[in-house]
Amino acid sequence: MKKGFFYSIFVIFILIFSSVTARGTIGQGYNVMTNPGEDMRTEMNISWHSDDKISFVQYTKASDTDWKDARLVLGMSEEFSVPESQQFGSKTVISDGFTPRYHLKVNLTGLEPDTEYKYRVGRDPSFSDTYYFKTGSGVEPFSFLAFTDPQYANDSGASIFNNLVQKALEIDPDIRFSVVSGDLVDRGGKIEQWNILFRQSSLRLMPFAVAPGNHEYYDASPTPVFFDNTYYKGFFNNPENGAEGVLGSSYYFKYNNVLFVSIDSEAAVNSAANKTAQKTWFENVMKSNHAQYIVVFMHRSFYGGIYGSVSAGLRADWQGLFDKYGVDLVLTGHDHIYRRTTRIYEGEASTVDYRGTTYMISGSAGAKYYDLQYEGNNKYKELFEKEFARQSSVSIFQVGIDGLKLITIGTSGQTLDEVTLPAKRSPHPASGFAKESYLDSVKLTLDSKDPTKAVFYWGNQWYGHVNSARLHGEDGEVIGHEYFDTNKLGNTIQITDLEPNRTYQYTLKVEFKDGTTAEREISLLTKLSYGRIENLNLDVSGATPVLNWLAFLENDQIEKFRVLANDELVEELGPAATSCDIGGLDPFRLNVITLEAVDKFGDVVYRESVEYGEDVTFTITCPDVEIELEPGESKRPSVVVEPERDVTLVFESSDPEVAIVSADGEITAVAPGTATITVKIAEKPDVTCAIAVEVVEAKEKPGDAPKKKGCFGGFSAIAGLGCLGIAALLRRRGKHKS
Repeated sequence: MKKGFFYSIFVIFILIFSSVTARGTIGQGYNVMTNPGEDMRTEMNISWHSDDKISFVQYTKASDTDWKDARLVLGMSEEFSVPESQQFGSKTVISDGFTPRYHLKVNLTGLEPDTEYKYRVGRDPSFSDTYYFKTGSGVEPFSFLAFTDPQYANDSGASIFNNLVQKALEIDPDIRFSVVSGDLVDRGGKIEQWNILFRQSSLRLMPFAVAPGNHEYYDASPTPVFFDNTYYKGFFNNPENGAEGVLGSSYYFKYNNVLFVSIDSEAAVNSAANKTAQKTWFENVMKSNHAQYIVVFMHRSFYGGIYGSVSAGLRADWQGLFDKYGVDLVLTGHDHIYRRTTRIYEGEASTVDYRGTTYMISGSAGAKYYDLQYEGNNKYKELFEKEFARQSSVSIFQVGIDGLKLITIGTSGQTLDEVTLPAKRSPHPASGFAKESYLDSVKLTLDSKDPTKAVFYWGNQWYGHVNSARLHGEDGEVIGHEYFDTNKLGNTIQITDLEPNRTYQYTLKVEFKDGTTAEREISLLTKLSYGRIENLNLDVSGATPVLNWLAFLENDQIEKFRVLANDELVEELGPAATSCDIGGLDPFRLNVITLEAVDKFGDVVYRESVEYGEDVTFTITCPDVEIELEPGESKRPSVVVEPERDVTLVFESSDPEVAIVSADGEITAVAPGTATITVKIAEKPDVTCAIAVEVVEAKEKPGDAPKKKGCFGGFSAIAGLGCLGIAALLRRRGKHKS
């Protein structure tokens, strides 16, 4: 390893020595440009030209006045020249002044955040002038400059741009870099116009992020021929993270809480594949990068431009993506007028503060102007919040947590437009994110009032960590949400046209920003909550048992209550009922009393039971199974009931003319004959016992006088009555005498 290192140093030394001895001190760099690194907290890209293959970047902190801590980085060189004439398809491309030289690039990495640096290019002792940049930090406020179409053709026109930059820095010294929406030069194919650009002092003060315009694609022919991005790429060192086929002119970078995306609107002129590749690339950039603000810059305009058909095509190609991913600001040029729209969503003025994109034609930073025109018979005029023409201008954007403040100024520093674009997103991703916890937070809930609707809730932990969550139904339907546009969106999507009383099965598929995915099964039963039914009890304190309950019903889903005893319907009641009398219950069997609640779909949504009584097997024994009585005699036989319970005995006589029985079981003989007394339990009438009763003639008792029979008997009775009559007569007479 050490051997290889020293060998490399030796080769570099030989190259330097041979170059110096052969060509003197030709190593000084020119056409120096500071371009953004992908992450400008720690990265910055440098580009320059040199007549010498060996050239360096020497850089250090701006506070290092004597460069004592400076570092040298060898530039990666490639030969750069463009032939004076070449074929491009069926066209002849003419280029002027692109003599052979080297295009050198250095990508500085490992820089300290929030630090001002300086650098120069070349090699000792022939270094260039000093250039400056400041790295990003996090979410702290900063400013950037936006302009378009200086379109240098001469030094006087270029001085307009240089003056505007100086005026902007006087207003806001914290401008960190410039964003340019194309047409820096009038003819990309003329090297002298590029040299005019690089002679401007403002380039030394900050990085420049430039999207190519059509004039960077124009060759040097009297009638310009539209070429490719060869000229443009020869002067820049943009991040190599762009679309396939459009590397170097499509790219993105981040500075603090802002994501900037350069789209090469000119590439599509030569190839529809370049447009398609950029659209696919753009979506991937949105998915893999989180930022509070998203700023897109490109050359051709979307609204209010003088080229209506071009704008219509751009809207068709790009606006849906800008809506989808919540782009905040689109900076364009091309039309040499100034127009700023209200926030536009789906082609209309947005009525929701967290949706919509502001589209700007940033005017002209040079001396070339057009008049205001209105596309489609003033079709979009109501969308413009500010417009003016025939004034040179640049725009300062001051980035804060709450919004992007815009100050557009003219050549004397006067304010031409001023507004704040409110933030749609938080600067910070959700903290404490865990994938499983997030999956648990995603819910699918039936609408509280309508079982044909449901709400898909994707939680509140996703911001900055999740790209999308989708529900895939059994029938292939996909319901989902992509989170790129805002963290203030309602977090719900309503699902409609569901069939009631059905179970739906969904698969939740989540795509995380780190590129991983996860799935989870979710079921939905389309029945509404009916509320609560509780405290079911049977009150047996009265003559008739009463079933009671409490009902706290919701959503009018309960149509009726049903009460059943031992699976037999007792009564159907309305939804306001809270009690029901239950008659005819046998306390000596286990009774099951059930309350059912039936919803409006006819489904039993609540069912609960209580028990009453116990299963008892009774026996009745009558020890006196046979009784003999004479007429008029009575007897209460014993009856034994097992087990002992408080039951009611019922007594019945088979022949009341022979014997009768009282309710309490006393048997009284009436006349000779036989009868059966049946004893049964009133509550269990099938449990009985029987007593046989024989009523016999009365028997003479000892000491009784024999009874006279026949006439003598009758005579004695009459004689007795006669004696009683005589005695009564004598008594009356005695009373009369006295």
